[in-house]
Amino acid sequence: MVIKLFLQIFFSLPVWLLRCLVFKRSITINNQILDFQTQVFLGLQSLQANSFDDPNSFNSAKELREIIESSREGLPLNAKPRMLVETLDHLIQSQYGDLKVREYCPERKLVQSPILYFHGGGYVFGSIKTHDPWLKFFSAEMGVRIFSLEYRLAPENKFPSSLQDSNLALEWLGDKLSLPIDKISLCGDSAGAHLAGSLSTYRAINNLPLPLSQCLIYPMIDPTCSSKSQLDYAEGFFLSKKAMIWFWDQLMHSRKDLQDPIFNLTINPNTALPKTLVITAGFDPLSDEGESYARLLHNNGNEVHQIHFPHLIHGFVNMTALRAAKDASKDIINTYKNYLN
Repeated sequence: MVIKLFLQIFFSLPVWLLRCLVFKRSITINNQILDFQTQVFLGLQSLQANSFDDPNSFNSAKELREIIESSREGLPLNAKPRMLVETLDHLIQSQYGDLKVREYCPERKLVQSPILYFHGGGYVFGSIKTHDPWLKFFSAEMGVRIFSLEYRLAPENKFPSSLQDSNLALEWLGDKLSLPIDKISLCGDSAGAHLAGSLSTYRAINNLPLPLSQCLIYPMIDPTCSSKSQLDYAEGFFLSKKAMIWFWDQLMHSRKDLQDPIFNLTINPNTALPKTLVITAGFDPLSDEGESYARLLHNNGNEVHQIHFPHLIHGFVNMTALRAAKDASKDIINTYKNYLN
């Protein structure tokens, strides 16, 4: 309760007052200046006893999952939606067990194309619950129906378990709404963005109908974690290089996955993919690989557009109580509208 009240006060403070209260110089790396409110917020986060900069310090993925999700529950990290958004949970029966899908229905529907959304969390944590505030804001701002999938998590479920779940959910959604697949868009953040790209690649390689489009928000792309941004922002900016290496290791079934273009999105699948919107953040270890992926798609003749937010960090769509994160999220939504019918 005390932390919640403190954060509410913090998020309400104007930046000029923060600069007076906090004697810190702005962080500049590679000619990019970190948003000051975000910088102070990162400093507050570093004071927490439980940090996932080094997941190897935890006894198990399950322990990490429980600590991360419980530590964030109830915190006022997200902006409120501007209109009423109702939710409805569905169950998809499969041979692997029931899959939950949460539907978001805004009070006013302004966009016809539905979105199938995949949450982030390194494939190890995250759920439809952790991303619920963001998706209510997303649905309200765009006026669109969103379907959020609770896919199976690693390491209990290795690749391609989540891919199987996502493909099943896409087929289910088409049947439920009586829509062809090419009328449905895919979207996800971080691991969820990788899952969206992986699903599109899987369907393209197997000559299956492709979704209308895909929006990949700071996507995981490269399991080798060898880009320059992985080194430049290796720690101290919410997501660490150590964490990324660990996440990929939890997901990977065997070393053979590294040669699979459905798993390793740095490999050119040499096939047409849906029109794609790639979002990158400046102070993010994944920044360079997201940009490289956009370039790969472009060079392969695909329609792709990248938006870069040089002043923000990984995970910002789940931190829209931060002014710069909220503004950036609105920019994403306004651009994404052009990728829908």
